[in-house]
Amino acid sequence: MIKKVDLKKERYLMFIDVETIGTLNVKESILPFEIGMKIFDLEKLKVVKERSYLVRKFFNNKYIMLSTFSATKYPNYFEKLQNDKRYKTMSVNDISKDIEKNAQRYNIKIMVAHNGNFDKTSMARLFEDFGVDNPFENIDLLDTQEISKVITFSKAYTEFCLANKDRLNSVKDSCFITNSGRVRITAQAIYCYISNNSQFEEAHTGLEDIDIEIEIFKKSMEMLGNTIVNLNTAPTWRDYSVVVEED
Repeated sequence: MIKKVDLKKERYLMFIDVETIGTLNVKESILPFEIGMKIFDLEKLKVVKERSYLVRKFFNNKYIMLSTFSATKYPNYFEKLQNDKRYKTMSVNDISKDIEKNAQRYNIKIMVAHNGNFDKTSMARLFEDFGVDNPFENIDLLDTQEISKVITFSKAYTEFCLANKDRLNSVKDSCFITNSGRVRITAQAIYCYISNNSQFEEAHTGLEDIDIEIEIFKKSMEMLGNTIVNLNTAPTWRDYSVVVEED
């Protein structure tokens, strides 16, 4: 259900970013192997708690991991586990309990994510498949795609995307213009714009990606000029006009 809330009434938000196994062509197969989580203090504008939850059953199976989009990052995750206390391999049950503990400690009512329905849906599927409580079941979603419309609807953003449309991603699609000729509203594209760095490349690891989503959140709130936001909603491709006609 769509809600309108005033963030002045909240002290903390929980930012979430997931990395997944499975294939986009079979939605039921998409499950998180990593849930990145950061608790953001709205009063002090800083992160006060962070954790990368790595699903033990998936992460310890190299055949599953090497078939994921993050396969090339597998060695990096191992290094993080050795040297970075924020990274933990845990059972799904323990992940659920730890997230719930942090949600209660910080009185979390709102999770924040970019294209957040993907994150929330895939996590719900994970917890359901493993038969454990979903700690996000009663938490509302603030999608940074929604609040960043103040950026992505602007003429300046369209001009930036058009100026950089020839930059291609790993599958040779434009990083800034969709195949249907609309501006992209990925976290990477928006962060490139607000940082004025068209060559920035998203890490596609949970904690690192949350860092740029926090910057998108902060810039969007600054441009909005108020603290009233819509929850449990996000724009679709239909909200954006075609800016590049097909040949």
